[in-house]
Amino acid sequence: MSRIESFNMTVGYNPVKPGDRPSILGGNTLQVGEEFWNLQDPNRSRRIPLALLRDRILQTKDADSIPNALVVQILRQADKNRDGYLDYDEYMRYAEASAEYSRSRHAFNTAALSVIPRKERTAVTRTYLQEYKCCPPALFMVTTTLIEIAVFIYYAVEMDTKIGAAGPAPMYSPLIYNPYRRYEAWRYLSYALIHSGYVHLVVNLAMQTVLGLLLELVHGWWRVGAIYLAGVLAGSLAQSVTQPHFFLAGASGGVYAITYAHIGNLLLNWSEMQFRWVQLVLCLVVTVADVSYALWDSYGSSVQSNTGHMAHLAGAVAGLLVGINMLRNLKLRRWERVCWWVSLFVYVTLILVGIILNATLPVPEFFPDNDYTDFATMKARFLSSLT
Repeated sequence: MSRIESFNMTVGYNPVKPGDRPSILGGNTLQVGEEFWNLQDPNRSRRIPLALLRDRILQTKDADSIPNALVVQILRQADKNRDGYLDYDEYMRYAEASAEYSRSRHAFNTAALSVIPRKERTAVTRTYLQEYKCCPPALFMVTTTLIEIAVFIYYAVEMDTKIGAAGPAPMYSPLIYNPYRRYEAWRYLSYALIHSGYVHLVVNLAMQTVLGLLLELVHGWWRVGAIYLAGVLAGSLAQSVTQPHFFLAGASGGVYAITYAHIGNLLLNWSEMQFRWVQLVLCLVVTVADVSYALWDSYGSSVQSNTGHMAHLAGAVAGLLVGINMLRNLKLRRWERVCWWVSLFVYVTLILVGIILNATLPVPEFFPDNDYTDFATMKARFLSSLT
């Protein structure tokens, strides 16, 4: 059995019959290279320019289904003599080697590629995805998630009470945002580690893991970390100014920032994004659902709301603005460069205004008086109230 017949049997490839014209980059994994030889050199005696193959594999929509191992091997290893061309034997050698690839790996690659604009897909990016083993895991998102779980378990044990779907939250914690202790500035960020009940925790962790992990695998931990923290900070500053007596807990500000960073990515790279309509529809569904719930919870419910809807909104705005900066294109067009600077200016301005208002708002008795009760006393009072 010949090499081509062996490979065809492995992947179920049907060779193009004489006279047929295969569609460029059809769903078959071989057709990228086969089109050259079938249409121009049926005898397989000529060579194909590697640059031509590279452009089509990396930036053409129909090539997204090609196994990542095949992409990496062809672009990095197949051209043994480094002459910039591939002959048919070189091509088939690496096509055969990558025929048996992991289906789970293929699903992972497809998901990761969905957040990369096509013009930013390079051999380096493909190689990274191919070699990624989830060990070590994506640094920021997984670590943040584990810390939030650990904090939740710690306070559940310390309070020694049953934690229900909606709490109670450890109101005495030095991590929670306490409007009476705004002078402890770390609370504007650390409140994200506290959650009010297991439903609050599970929903936030599920969203940030699914949405944040994909961005982090492609764009790096520090970019996603900056977006997440930008949303957390914006959420607490906005909530404090609009509802000055409101306690705040949960990573929702960061979660909404990660969610709407995808919108920023879509805005700048719409024509090149895979599954762009799916991503847009999902974000719109989340938006409509959250706005509807916020309106009902604030004005339609007979029970006073304990949800920081303004923190959600501020986190979403921060994610959109910072996402445009952090997940920007490698090659900015003029309007994208303008958008980048406008987004940066708007976010920095809003944050500075929020900080100034929280620190020096000239409205008597707008914020509650500072509480300087020591931590041990606060803890004892709260725990006694649970019994």
